[in-house]
Amino acid sequence: MEIKLLSASYLLQQHGWVLLIPLSVTSSSLLLTLPGWAQTNTSLQAEESLVSSQELTELDTASLIAAQDQEEHLEAAPHSAISLKNNDLTVPSGNGEVISDIQVRFVNGDGEPIEGNTKDDIIIREFDLHSGDVYDSDLALEGLERVDEMFIIKQASLTLEPAADDQVVMVVTVDERDSFFFSFGNTLPRPTALQGPSRPAVVNASSNSARGFSAGARFGFTNIGGNNQALTLGVEGGENTLGVDVDFRQFLKNGSGYGINFANQRGVEPEFTGGDREVETPSGDEPWVHRLGGGVEYFRPLASDFDAALGVSYQRVSVREDAFSDDIASEDELGNDLTVSDDGQDDLLTVNFSGVIDRRNSSKNPTKGSRFLFGADQSIPIGDADILFTRLSANYTQFLPLNLFGFTEGPRTLVLNVQGGTILGDTPPYDAFTLGGSSSVRGYNSGEIGTGESFVQATAEYRFPMFSFNAFDDDVDVGGTFFFDYASDLGSGDDVIGEPAEARDKPGDGFGYGLGIRALTSIGPVRLEFGINDEGDSEVIFNIGDRF
Repeated sequence: MEIKLLSASYLLQQHGWVLLIPLSVTSSSLLLTLPGWAQTNTSLQAEESLVSSQELTELDTASLIAAQDQEEHLEAAPHSAISLKNNDLTVPSGNGEVISDIQVRFVNGDGEPIEGNTKDDIIIREFDLHSGDVYDSDLALEGLERVDEMFIIKQASLTLEPAADDQVVMVVTVDERDSFFFSFGNTLPRPTALQGPSRPAVVNASSNSARGFSAGARFGFTNIGGNNQALTLGVEGGENTLGVDVDFRQFLKNGSGYGINFANQRGVEPEFTGGDREVETPSGDEPWVHRLGGGVEYFRPLASDFDAALGVSYQRVSVREDAFSDDIASEDELGNDLTVSDDGQDDLLTVNFSGVIDRRNSSKNPTKGSRFLFGADQSIPIGDADILFTRLSANYTQFLPLNLFGFTEGPRTLVLNVQGGTILGDTPPYDAFTLGGSSSVRGYNSGEIGTGESFVQATAEYRFPMFSFNAFDDDVDVGGTFFFDYASDLGSGDDVIGEPAEARDKPGDGFGYGLGIRALTSIGPVRLEFGINDEGDSEVIFNIGDRF
């Protein structure tokens, strides 16, 4: 029996910083994963790359005090300030006044005036209102929501102050975040069109992941020069992985912007491990995949629930004896190709598109709605490898209220997830789809089912309430789960260059099923699951954080 321990985010707040401590351990191949920045709203998926990959909501006491003070002031002032509770924003209704001026004022967490770092026009440009316009409460609220969603802003409010000739001054009051940040965790949020160790894939079956013990962190500066720019460095290291990712982002109006990155990643990846037969390099070592490159992307929300990113990425990919070796292995010990080019170094240039449509009723514990992730990558042939392919992938999750059974009051939810992808053209083994593992088919090790040119993966999971208890002044709802997972490479294992799955005698398809306990806590869902695969092997998984 294999025992895996996976965890996500513990949250601390000190001086306005967010500290995240996620953890993951696997007994057979020890793994410590540290998911990185999260998002709390789909319209800021690019900007919220400075919080944990498990979605989180920040709420500080000073903000609540300030909100209460503003509510008391509301009764006495005709143009009242915002009432802010858990980011529930309101604005003055107005009486058809003309705006004489728009001003930005900065306060600290206690509501005291301070000198701000952000340039005024960075805030003002989020509003579709200008001096001389008639005040419109709907437009004011839309603009205030966009300001409040900016990562550099901790809290925002809007008031109207009387001016001459029955006009008003529209005042936007903001509490900024600290410009320096540090977090344990290295993963950026979706959608992103760049490549690198910090970039989440559309589907869990992507080969670009390493096995074994690993840890990561990200730090950097936001709001550089008051222009809503960010420069960050992500690092990861462990038993079978080493990587860095330098990222620069310029955020523009309405949640749009562009990003530039440089990445260097090295790891033992699942396409070259797992299966009934162990295949190594000619020198008897595990193949290490080295990826060096970078890219540029443009991201923006296309609707309130639809975000997308388009970019161009370059990678130089090689397979070596270990993390720091200069010895390149173009073939394994059986003579199978590990790369496309004969010299063992492939140049890979791709145009990448990624999108997410999120219609869930909650990002923390969804009980209805859906989320759809999709992507397309088009390679442009360059170098000796001359790689030409089109890769399509999609990931859809539906949450359905379904009252089958339960032991107490609470939501009963059927979760259905289906993922699929295909590569048309050349299929390098290091960019193929790998199947099996806790995020694929529970009961199998990572990559143990197969590595294919195409794949399909499906999961059905039923969640039901069991009981509740209170721990450390935190109400915890405990529920149970039943699940079934299935994945197949659709017989495409021998279409991958070098046939890594065939060489390692991977089955190509498989299913797993089991049950679990799921507790909803302030640090995220805590899951304990037991899975059995169709070959009779079993797996116990403990994890903090959701699967979908």
